[in-house]
Amino acid sequence: MTLTATTPRRTVRLADLRTLPPLVTLPVAGRLFGFARATSYDLHAAGEFPVHVMKIGQRFFVRTADLARSLGIDPAALLDDPAPAADETPATD
Repeated sequence: MTLTATTPRRTVRLADLRTLPPLVTLPVAGRLFGFARATSYDLHAAGEFPVHVMKIGQRFFVRTADLARSLGIDPAALLDDPAPAADETPATD
């Protein structure tokens, strides 16, 4: 199956991945790649989804760490505390 992009895809940021749980459903993972729900399932059925998909019960899931790796992000970066924003000052006791 060959996909062609007809609309620009949104860039996935590290902050986006940090908000996700350890496992996400196949449609959620597909959206990070710019795929529609049906396309995500079609790619999985054809064995062409960009990352490993697990079946748990009757649902399909993807590890957030696998998503990060496939997007060129070190999964360890998901565990690091983000740096405080410039307008935030650390609390002092």
